[in-house]
Amino acid sequence: MKVIEVEDLHFSYDGITEVLKGINLVIEEGEIVAIMGENGAG
Repeated sequence: MKVIEVEDLHFSYDGITEVLKGINLVIEEGEIVAIMGENGAG
């Protein structure tokens, strides 16, 4: 069963520079997911 589904996600902190572009993600029940960036990215 899908718990979270994201399609074509775009995100920007400043409204100009996109830090996420076209993200598609499906998380099924019971899955463990970690989203990681570059070292020092926050």
